[in-house]
Amino acid sequence: MADRIAIGTVCVVYVLLMIYLATGVRILRADPHAPPRRRRPERRGRREFLRQVIGTYVGGWLLLMVVIVGYYGGLARHNPSFVLHAVTGTLALLGLTLPIFLAASWAATRRASRRVPPAGPEP
Repeated sequence: MADRIAIGTVCVVYVLLMIYLATGVRILRADPHAPPRRRRPERRGRREFLRQVIGTYVGGWLLLMVVIVGYYGGLARHNPSFVLHAVTGTLALLGLTLPIFLAASWAATRRASRRVPPAGPEP
């Protein structure tokens, strides 16, 4: 019975999250000809690239921790030492994969920057 409740809870949360994300995409695409809302000037350079990659990595890790602690700690009622092992294990995994993620992000950024011509003064 407890397994069914846990699986049902995870499924409901997943469906709600997907509905939320789909609604956000529809709102953004509702009027493609609307003037852009207050945009920050585009920042470039190594500092900005590293800030974006590290921010993505840390944000992804925090989201993973919320899922692990929420599911295993809240729904499945595992031993609290499990959460400690989950934190240290995922940090070790992130440390091992960070160089690959940096290289892939750098390659994707380089490829995208070659396709987009630099913005110049408008006539």
